Amino acid sequence: MAARGTSGQPKGPAQPKDPSAGTPPAKLPATPVPAWLVSALSINTGSTVPPYEQVRTGLLDLIHRKRLPVGSKLPTVRALASALGVAANTVARAYKELEQAAVVTARPRLGTVVAQGNDTAESQLAAAAVAYAQVARTLGYGPREATRQLEAVFPAS
Repeated sequence: MAARGTSGQPKGPAQPKDPSAGTPPAKLPATPVPAWLVSALSINTGSTVPPYEQVRTGLLDLIHRKRLPVGSKLPTVRALASALGVAANTVARAYKELEQAAVVTARPRLGTVVAQGNDTAESQLAAAAVAYAQVARTLGYGPREATRQLEAVFPAS
């Protein structure tokens, strides 16, 4: 006796399942990182300077030289990390430090863009302070010792 479906009609041959049924649509590939940017930010793996710092200072230099003008959208963390051959956390840390120095602005789902007014002396000083703090931490110094060293550089007024 033939097997019957719920409608009472005999079942036909089994249909292959659609492999895409029930799966979310594939994400579009990330916008490729421009070759000039990859070249400008090339990482020196033999350097004593950490890769995140090389990315941070490289971006800062491009911003100050107006190769990345105000409003320029930076590549996604993953896209830039892949293009440079580094871990995503490396680029994320560089972006975070640039954001802390008010050089870039990050907005969830909108990306990271070069901030307004990043060419002022104050923003340059803020960026230098972030770099100095990182060096001090790397050498094992805390805020008190790092501040003492800065104060020693300035003559008493």
